[in-house]
Amino acid sequence: MPFPYRYICDLLQQLDDEVRKPPAKQTPSEAIIQSWFQHYQSLIHAPGNDACAILSTLLPERRTDRVYNIQAPRLQSIFGKALMLGASRVLELRRWAESGSGVDLGDCVESILRRTPNSRDDTTHLDVEEIDETLGRIAAACRFSSPAVRAMHQTSSVCDPNALLADIYTRLGSRDAKWFTRLVLKNYLPVVMNAHVIFRNYHPLLPQFMKIRDDLSVASAFVRHINDGDARLDAPAAMADVLRPRLGTKVGRQPWFKGRSMKNCMDMARGRDVICEQKIDGEYCQIHIDLRKPRDRIQIFSKSGKDSTADRAGLHRLVSGHGKRFQVSQRLHPHVVDGGSSASSHSSSPHDYEHLMIVYYDVLLIDDESLLGIKNSERFQRLSEMVTCREGYAELVTRTTICTSRPSAVPALRELFAQCISSRGEGLVLKPDEPYFDFTTTFRPYSSCNIKLKKEYIQGWGEVGDFAVVGASYDAAKAREYRRLNVKWTHFFIGCLENEHQARARTEMPRFRVTNIVELTGPTLSAFWTQQSPISVPYKENTFIQLDYTGRALAKKPTAIFPDPLVFDMRCFGFDREPNTQFWSMRFPQVDKVHHDRSYLDTTTFSELQEIAETATNVPDEEDSQEMRQWVKALETMDRGKFSVDLLSQATTCSNSPPSPSSTASYQSTPRQPGYKLPTPPRLLAVDLAIHSTMTGSGSSRREKSSVAHQCKRRVTEHPESGHAVKRRCTRSTVFLANSSQRQSTSTLTDSSLGHTQQREPLGRLDPNASQKRRTGIVERLEDASSLSSTTTSSRDDVSFSATKPAVSSPIGYHTASEMVSSSPNRATETRRDSATARSQSKESSTYPTCCSIARYECALASCSVLLAPCISSYAWVTDDLLRRHGIVNPLLDPRVWKNKDFHSSARRSAGSSVSEPAPPSTSATRPRIRKICLVESRRAEATQAFIQKIKEVDLKRRDGGRERVTVYDWRVLEVITKEEEARKKGTDPWRRFYVGLV
Repeated sequence: MPFPYRYICDLLQQLDDEVRKPPAKQTPSEAIIQSWFQHYQSLIHAPGNDACAILSTLLPERRTDRVYNIQAPRLQSIFGKALMLGASRVLELRRWAESGSGVDLGDCVESILRRTPNSRDDTTHLDVEEIDETLGRIAAACRFSSPAVRAMHQTSSVCDPNALLADIYTRLGSRDAKWFTRLVLKNYLPVVMNAHVIFRNYHPLLPQFMKIRDDLSVASAFVRHINDGDARLDAPAAMADVLRPRLGTKVGRQPWFKGRSMKNCMDMARGRDVICEQKIDGEYCQIHIDLRKPRDRIQIFSKSGKDSTADRAGLHRLVSGHGKRFQVSQRLHPHVVDGGSSASSHSSSPHDYEHLMIVYYDVLLIDDESLLGIKNSERFQRLSEMVTCREGYAELVTRTTICTSRPSAVPALRELFAQCISSRGEGLVLKPDEPYFDFTTTFRPYSSCNIKLKKEYIQGWGEVGDFAVVGASYDAAKAREYRRLNVKWTHFFIGCLENEHQARARTEMPRFRVTNIVELTGPTLSAFWTQQSPISVPYKENTFIQLDYTGRALAKKPTAIFPDPLVFDMRCFGFDREPNTQFWSMRFPQVDKVHHDRSYLDTTTFSELQEIAETATNVPDEEDSQEMRQWVKALETMDRGKFSVDLLSQATTCSNSPPSPSSTASYQSTPRQPGYKLPTPPRLLAVDLAIHSTMTGSGSSRREKSSVAHQCKRRVTEHPESGHAVKRRCTRSTVFLANSSQRQSTSTLTDSSLGHTQQREPLGRLDPNASQKRRTGIVERLEDASSLSSTTTSSRDDVSFSATKPAVSSPIGYHTASEMVSSSPNRATETRRDSATARSQSKESSTYPTCCSIARYECALASCSVLLAPCISSYAWVTDDLLRRHGIVNPLLDPRVWKNKDFHSSARRSAGSSVSEPAPPSTSATRPRIRKICLVESRRAEATQAFIQKIKEVDLKRRDGGRERVTVYDWRVLEVITKEEEARKKGTDPWRRFYVGLV
């Protein structure tokens, strides 16, 4: 029995109605979908129903093999002609394109049919199979569809697509016509259909099957086979056959997550063995080779699942070992075709010095033997035995294995990531050494999941600077996603000033080069309209600024121009050159914030953008170990106090050789590129110092330790740059100066793999495994050094040491290393394993403690140890602004640190310290008791109760054996305390006002 199409529309409309409700009153979409499937279960699984048609209608975006080549303007014309609309009704139909209308084409179609319904309303008899067949015939006539879909052109009578769609429109009601319009456009937003929920409710085994064979047409045959009762899936052999890949059907991709920090990556690794691979900017492809065929043995699938064998014709001979192609990320488009034409109609031909290159990552099936169930390392071993590598043309990806359960895992990962950044790599991919998919019934978090680690994923590390916004445009489908009324613009055009000096002098009209188009997130757009109402003029009436689109084929042009351009704070994931352009632009740009008090004259100019991009993308001729150490230190600073290994062997130390006055002066006088801020140069890693000490002997080690401790007391400061206030440009997170000739390396590593010079060679002569060898050496040295960490001297730039040791029972996955530290960034207290030295330095540290920068020793947070709940630990306003002003740099993130027996002694030395004025000396009899407080987000009641319960489980005890008390407050108490201390007046007791409870 055919499945009526109106039942699909019932589900979509119900989900759409729920989205419009307030969040507190919404029913979860998963519950709605489950209820719908239960209601129509017998009809869905009735004999004769096509599972592929039902799933394709519910999940149109999954049909990447179908390309209709129909966009909203053309579909509007088809609908208008089908219903023979008059001029006034056509104007009403075009309302979706008006800025701020808040409707899309589907809403306009519904409005038209609601006023004048179809006389031929045949919605009751219109079934899903007929609609799916109609869309298949339309896709078969498009050359951009997959070969299997285009094959229908020969086996079925393909009519004019306009006539096929017109026939459907004249048979639909108003509501169903709205959803059919969105079905053709493959966009149900803001309704989101979770594919996993759909598959699971259709059949319990379908989600697992779709992982192996990611094709809805194949899935329909699988469901039909099960429903007919011919399959006995209880037998192991039958299940093994179902969960085996097949040639010609794409295997699904593993789940991917973004690593936001070293701590985040280690938490997701969960102590597993992780394989670190270099992330390469290119196009993903899955290659199927069937040697049993006499011809057309190679089949290539793209990332979306589409059959792109013809589009990637340049790889065919390379896969078989006879090609001479190489892939360059900036010049990839000329080598790739889509539907028989170049990827860009404006792209030039490939240059003679360019060729494609293929990099192999994994193998999943060999001679009908499925490799999905074996470990990644074993699969790669099988792959290396099959592939014949040719330098510069076909290579295996470089990789390094790290055991995340070892103490050396954190420094090893930092070293690899720092080396990747300094060599201008795109990032790392962390893959667990596990089977490709996890089919076990036991839930294991992040099992068989890959992690992408880029420096731009780390908060604050992808910022480029302030950019001017010269215009905007409106997209109806995007406007519906915001769920906000009166959205006037959805896309904003970024422009860089080309005549800055003339524009400042007002001798010429400002001229901007349009480089990017960006979108705003929902919260950013809401803040934008709340705080600012910019003046705009239509594009045709612009007489205020000049826009240059030279060399860039934009998908859309602005409809509104800002006479006084706006200013956006931008971040991006690198830089690239678009096809047929000769200038650099931001890659995947995102808006960080919108500025309301800055002028476009202070934004990044076009020449400065090119300079930033050149510096960020040019690979240095020689490996710069000093730059890599800077990145290592920056990574350590980001994760300071989050790993227990940081207290043992992770702290950095200063250089073995003190800088001479001349070298210091030369470093300070080194000219910087405009807009860049280098972090404080890092010192030698403690693990490297331990290696050096073992090689030079115990006597020299003691002398070096004394020398290092003496050198760490020296304070190296940089002179502030003179001149007027400069514009806000690229921060240190975007690029580093890679001019090794103007630096003097402070590294004393004996391994030549980190210090040798590397000459630039032709691409074909490069050794792709060179970086792998260096990385392997790094991991080996770090693992050897972890056993020597007990004799390692740990320090930072002009640091004050304090003896602290984490709880032995605390795993690395928790934030056990954080102390209650109240110090400035330049006088951060660190740990040291040598107890005798720690005692002597603790006296020195207590002589010069630090305190609040506002109320000094009368601060309300004096002698307080602050614990942050997880939900506010990432609030920069709390950690970087409020707490830091009160002298608290590293608040606690795990209550188990309080139970550490060494916490009290170290906390007394660090609580209530000052950066400017020494504290009065105090004896042990007059030292205040450390007060433990916890800051939470009281609006999240369940999360707050869970965190309080976690504190109770720690079972804190006082020294006399009594129970320790921890007072819990809402974090907003910090704002009130700060305001009162700044005003020097007493108001309502903030502690009482924001009191939450007592643990």
